[in-house]
Amino acid sequence: MKRKPSFENRSQERVIGIVGGLGPFAHLAFERHLLEAMTTATRDQDYPAWLVSSIPATPSLAQALLADGPSPVPVILASLARLGPTADFAVIACNTAHAYFDHLELHSPLPLVHMIEEVIERIVGLVGERARVGVLGITAMLESQLYPRVAQASAPGLDWIRLHDLENGRRLHESLTMRPIYGRLSSDGRRDRSGIKDGAVRDRETGRSHRDSLAEAVERLHDAGAQCVVAGCTEISAVLDDQPDQPSLLVNPLAIAAEVALAIAYGDRPLPRRRATQTILSR
Repeated sequence: MKRKPSFENRSQERVIGIVGGLGPFAHLAFERHLLEAMTTATRDQDYPAWLVSSIPATPSLAQALLADGPSPVPVILASLARLGPTADFAVIACNTAHAYFDHLELHSPLPLVHMIEEVIERIVGLVGERARVGVLGITAMLESQLYPRVAQASAPGLDWIRLHDLENGRRLHESLTMRPIYGRLSSDGRRDRSGIKDGAVRDRETGRSHRDSLAEAVERLHDAGAQCVVAGCTEISAVLDDQPDQPSLLVNPLAIAAEVALAIAYGDRPLPRRRATQTILSR
């Protein structure tokens, strides 16, 4: 499903800023998509310029959204401030962080790409305004209703479905999404640090690859009628790439955001326009 724009013999007009560290590997996948989209590059000097600010010590987004933990907003704004003197705009390489988008945009020194809005626009172009759309992600992102709420403004006819909505949905969500991302959950509520966030590729106990578990999650949603499935967590995007040969079309937010960032950087699109709407949270 990737659109491969051509920037052959073009001069970069704007420097890309990347807010990373929201899991530690997420922005690496985004940078890979920036490179892959430069299909006409023949030498090192043909690739775009960007800056990254990665602060892995950002307070947990999940804890902030689900358990009233400390807000991640000040640290994300600190990343944007780092980027501000040199970058011309920024992409936040994290789905869940967009729950705070309006507040971040209000205080950001840089225009921000709204990755969720871009994904929804792509979905409408792929499957129309009245399609059933699956969404995978961590519990905090799903509970925040991020994608359905943002979609209300431009595509209210989309019907969103999660693993939670299926029979034995919470068990499926834990085994096919949370466990691959964070590792096995023990009886004392702790994770064994064998998930994608820890750099692991297989479940420590079962030996099953995390990619296979996430691919099963996509297929479960497809079997429930989803015409496409959003990889609504950057760890999922990093493991499952676009698979046009699959019966269910996987929508990769990082790949879409990379294409948008390059279009802005090379002057095919204007800088993102600041708006005064309320997405979800403001703290």
